[in-house]
Amino acid sequence: MYFVCVRVENSEFYLGIETSGLSGSVAVYRPGQQITQIELSQQGRKHAQTLVAEVKHILERLDITARQITGTGVSRGPGSFTGLRIGITFAKTFGYVTGCPVIGIDTFEAIAMNSPSDISETWVISNAQRGDLFVGKYRKTGERCWQNTSEIGLRSIEEFVKSLQPGDTVSGPGIALLPEDFQSAPRLLTEEFRTPQAAEVAEITATTLQKNAANQPPLNEVWDLIPFYLRKSAAEEKWDAQHQS
Repeated sequence: MYFVCVRVENSEFYLGIETSGLSGSVAVYRPGQQITQIELSQQGRKHAQTLVAEVKHILERLDITARQITGTGVSRGPGSFTGLRIGITFAKTFGYVTGCPVIGIDTFEAIAMNSPSDISETWVISNAQRGDLFVGKYRKTGERCWQNTSEIGLRSIEEFVKSLQPGDTVSGPGIALLPEDFQSAPRLLTEEFRTPQAAEVAEITATTLQKNAANQPPLNEVWDLIPFYLRKSAAEEKWDAQHQS
């Protein structure tokens, strides 16, 4: 899917990378303009094999070079262990080579930002495996601005469902794990709103870096950015258990 930008004089280009789930995307944002986004190839769902090629493709479509990117933002999680590692490794390598700053973006904030315009508060959930959800709550604080109002945590699916109140809104890929019927009847956003997109990652990156432009030293996580994990993967837990025993 492509959202084609109108060519105008603008020296700022922000690259967004989203690889937190089975699908993925890359986008370039210019403040005040539309966003160009490309979905990563779903063949084999192997982001490592398509990410470099699609970033090259999107730069060519816009007729810009990698060194013209003002800043790079990458979805840091919660999400897929492998997907997050691939996206963050690419972003850090890209930033090191080009010299542009790199920052990690809260995947759930990007999802909340994609909500319909009439939504001012929403839960965001994703699959934490083993019957659990990653859960966070977000509130709209201004046009295209969302803020986390509760620390992202792990909750069982049953516990989260029982906590919902009438009038609540729920977004995020974890909706697919919820029971079909709720007594509290929350509003479940449709798939087009609950899947994280690189377009929002790029836009949040631009806003964050512009706000911090006067800081010394400027914001740049190219050396210490790591994925946001709340628990180890099943493979890592199995490895730890084997070696502890």
